[in-house]
Amino acid sequence: MGGVSFDKLYDIYNILSDAKDKIGEHSREYLDAIESTKGGEKEKKLATQIITNFFKHFPTLQDQAVEAIIDICEDIDTTIQIAGLKALPSLCKDNNTYTGKVADILAQLLQLDDPQEYNIVCNSLMQLMQIDAKSVIKNLFRQINERDSDIRDKCLKFLLTKVKGMDKTIISPEVEDIIITETKNSLTSISGQEYVELINFLKSTRVSQSFTGQQDLVNIAVEKAELHKDFHPTEQNTQMDKLLTCIKLVIPYFSAKVDSTKFVIYICDKVLPNFEEIGKLEKGELLQLAILRQLAELSTNCGQLDNPSLYVVQIYQKLKDYMPPPPEDTTNITMPILEFSLVECLLYAFHRLARQCPDFLTHDQQVLKEFRARLTYFARGAQGCSKALSNLDVNNKTLTDEDKKTKTVAPKVLNNINTLIRDLFYHPPKYQCVVKLSFKTEETIAKTTPEKTTSPVGKRHTPITFESNGSGLQSKQSRTDGVQLYTPPSGKFSSTFSSRGRGRGARGRGNIRSWRK
Repeated sequence: MGGVSFDKLYDIYNILSDAKDKIGEHSREYLDAIESTKGGEKEKKLATQIITNFFKHFPTLQDQAVEAIIDICEDIDTTIQIAGLKALPSLCKDNNTYTGKVADILAQLLQLDDPQEYNIVCNSLMQLMQIDAKSVIKNLFRQINERDSDIRDKCLKFLLTKVKGMDKTIISPEVEDIIITETKNSLTSISGQEYVELINFLKSTRVSQSFTGQQDLVNIAVEKAELHKDFHPTEQNTQMDKLLTCIKLVIPYFSAKVDSTKFVIYICDKVLPNFEEIGKLEKGELLQLAILRQLAELSTNCGQLDNPSLYVVQIYQKLKDYMPPPPEDTTNITMPILEFSLVECLLYAFHRLARQCPDFLTHDQQVLKEFRARLTYFARGAQGCSKALSNLDVNNKTLTDEDKKTKTVAPKVLNNINTLIRDLFYHPPKYQCVVKLSFKTEETIAKTTPEKTTSPVGKRHTPITFESNGSGLQSKQSRTDGVQLYTPPSGKFSSTFSSRGRGRGARGRGNIRSWRK
């Protein structure tokens, strides 16, 4: 036991209250109150009140007072501990030089299991934010950057749920600068899920509103995606997940001033040569579609390539894989299954990049002739599919919801393909038409009239969905196609994505099958 009795403390409280201008003469009494934080339950609570109320009047004893309140916060009695937690912000209000120290203590106390205590810690930190937001932010990130710390997840959660969206009177431009700097510094060493959360947090700041900031975000994504490494699509590593996720987070920021060249080069040079291996992964067909959709979008804002034909040829080879040559037996009227959604993406990317090497198709007339034969044959399949779709009666009760959805979406895919093919039949081929990728149209539809994901007719793929972070926040719709595509679960980049796959192919002119969405 330490300090004085409860009755004596009560007298001290009255003495200090009545002292007015002479309160500084009663440092002995204030010191007794500090010592009484080592007393019994009643003494601790009253001593805490005295220390808080008269803190500013005894600057020479403030260090001791702060330490005494910190000890109170560690008391085994919950009610005493709560009294201390509520007192800490008041001390900083009178002297903000203690804000950093107090913020550090409160950040560590975020790991408290008791819901009431945890909420009080959060409230105290919020009060500190109003006093000195810079110190609080720096201390939160210091804990987040402690890789082996048990409380880093709690601090990250507080940052994402409490700090994000705070009033601009608290998150001033100076505070936002600290948030941006600290977040950037943290992004290089954190795990996949935390990367997703912090990038989204960074995007809520003004960094995403300038071309310089957008370029910073892209540079961070390039570094995190490890584009300097070779690509090995195996179940044992997470390269595929990391690449898809990094692109997804920054794809809205590519423009004429922020180009996507590094990602385009990597996909063409490293990923497309391994395309078949990707298809062998779990849900590989969905991953194949995801990467081609991203390639199509990225190609829109690709900068000048040093040797464009090196990359265009990779897309060209994939187009040949999915655009079969016409059969030698002209009596054969059976059309193979055609992957319209994949071809739309590949044709679009080819059309965008080949304009950088317009002689790619014309330098060898035999190459052009053979490619146009494939284009013609594929266009026939597209026309057959269009005809079959036009014969679908949406009022037919036997049609599934998926069939009705197909009738809405499929024509956009087929129209894009036909438009792109027409450009390639000019002499010489042109690269002038402008099309809107069908899955970008789907994104708009999905946002206005969300529909329940169902398994398609034909080959079935189970939709993959999961929460976007460990704190219960639901993942946002993909910026690439309006559906959840690929958001890693908590802790690391995973090999699981959420997607609705492909376009429906056609066998013959009237039989619709396997339009995978």
